Amino acid sequence: MDVIKKLNALRLERNMSVYRLSELSGINQSTLANTFSRGTVPSVENLEKMCDALGITLAQFFMTDEKIVCLTDDEEELITHYRKLSEQMRKSIFDLLLNMAGEHILR
Repeated sequence: MDVIKKLNALRLERNMSVYRLSELSGINQSTLANTFSRGTVPSVENLEKMCDALGITLAQFFMTDEKIVCLTDDEEELITHYRKLSEQMRKSIFDLLLNMAGEHILR
């Protein structure tokens, strides 16, 4: 994985300048500029700060799937409760959601 390339892609997807990333992460702007221009791999601490500023976790950053999903607190709570249900109850909830939202939206 090219860490710098992925950081830059995430930054650009969010229309975020290096300056803004510096402000949000608390990392010196010149340090970030060097990271992007020279390809200097950041420390784990700085990488975590950048991930926080980009709205993702360090674990999400290293996911191989190109699609990063960020859940809201409500969504995380729903998933936590959903996982506690029996398989039959999960199926019932899923079917209810399909009927409420329309099958074409969820599938």
